[in-house]
Amino acid sequence: MLAFGGPRSRRWRHVGVTVVLFLIALVVLGEEAASSPFEADEADYVATSRYFGYLFLQADPTRPEWDSNHWTRTQPPLTRYLIGAWLTLRGYDLETLNQPYVSTASSFEVNRRKGRVPTDDVLAAARQPMVVLGAGAIALLYPLGVLVAGMGGGIVAVGLALTSAFLSYTLVHAWAEAPLAFFLLLSALLAAVGAKRVVQGGGGAAQAALLGLAIGLASTTKLTGLIGLPIVAFVSTVAAIRPVGESATPCRKRLLVGAAIVTTTMLATTIGLNPFLWRGPISGLASMVVQRQQEMADQQDQWPEYAVRGIPEKVWQTVVGSTRLGPWGDVPPIAVPLGLGLGALGLLTGLRRPIADRGDRAAANMLVGWLVVYVAVIIAGLGLSYPRYFLPTCLLFTPFVGAGGATVVQVIARRVSELVSRSSSGEARRGATRAAGASDAADRRPAQQLSP
Repeated sequence: MLAFGGPRSRRWRHVGVTVVLFLIALVVLGEEAASSPFEADEADYVATSRYFGYLFLQADPTRPEWDSNHWTRTQPPLTRYLIGAWLTLRGYDLETLNQPYVSTASSFEVNRRKGRVPTDDVLAAARQPMVVLGAGAIALLYPLGVLVAGMGGGIVAVGLALTSAFLSYTLVHAWAEAPLAFFLLLSALLAAVGAKRVVQGGGGAAQAALLGLAIGLASTTKLTGLIGLPIVAFVSTVAAIRPVGESATPCRKRLLVGAAIVTTTMLATTIGLNPFLWRGPISGLASMVVQRQQEMADQQDQWPEYAVRGIPEKVWQTVVGSTRLGPWGDVPPIAVPLGLGLGALGLLTGLRRPIADRGDRAAANMLVGWLVVYVAVIIAGLGLSYPRYFLPTCLLFTPFVGAGGATVVQVIARRVSELVSRSSSGEARRGATRAAGASDAADRRPAQQLSP
């Protein structure tokens, strides 16, 4: 299995491919951002980008805006910081931007007249960091695909993402999805590579701290990012208690120490970047979770056509939302069976190849763990069939679908090569037979000419 922990030349080749794919994704998403229509949530994120100014420009975490209110409880603040920082660098005064959008009481035109919609230039600027992070997320699918099925799996995974109308649309708007996608996939990649290195006798505090930072940044983007911590803790605990040969004791110690460093760094990042949590981390996080649950319940009543209430429907909606890959992603009768089939093949590929290597097995198990836990959590908490809610599972499923697609391509290519080889061999034999026949005729011709 190809991985980023191999020889230096191979690592640099993968890094080069990742950079090229990032640049391609940057162009694709840039064009999508220029043509995508306005979404009401974008107005809210632009309006609340003032929180960047409160914390970093005014250096005042004691402002009343940091007390318990709708904006401090509804979502963590990292996306607001990113938009606020970029708009500030572009020369905009955050205090003069639009106010939050009122979706339930007014039309778009009323909101625009009352200054609740960002101007076109502000909206375009606010989308720019999202395009960069979205392109980074798509590029990260390459190394994740490599861990599962080699270079072919990584390239197919990126191709499926770039041709997905769902992912292209979701990753370019000025909302929290692009930062979440980037830091979520970065966390999954660091966790998989870290698990491999620990089992092989490597790894260290710096790598564990980097993983904790990535999970912390994902958690400071959306509460969904918090799921990464129990995944790492669970997989590390299972790996630590299972016998792994002569190196069992040192491996267990490295896993447990690494998990402790990840947890500490993640909590420090999540709490440190959110002054609302300084007033009480546990009560603050609890109030955020409660508010999100209450908002979900209110939205079910407000938009009953999007409500999802039964377990079978939750499972089906999650399957549909997680298979929106490729140019056929918005056609469920094609996308669902194709995605599930290729994904299952990719899972088998990822879990079959590492049998001879404990490190590769640990990396594959970690990625499978991320996918399974996120799917379970999304199904359990799903109340509305909003496409954006399935972004994490769709992204984590993509490397496995890419691995399955690469396997199918390899089988087809091998079959075609065999057919071409057989055809060429048959043609060569027929040519040799014809040549032999012509030679025999030529040998007989002089004798026929001498006969009376």
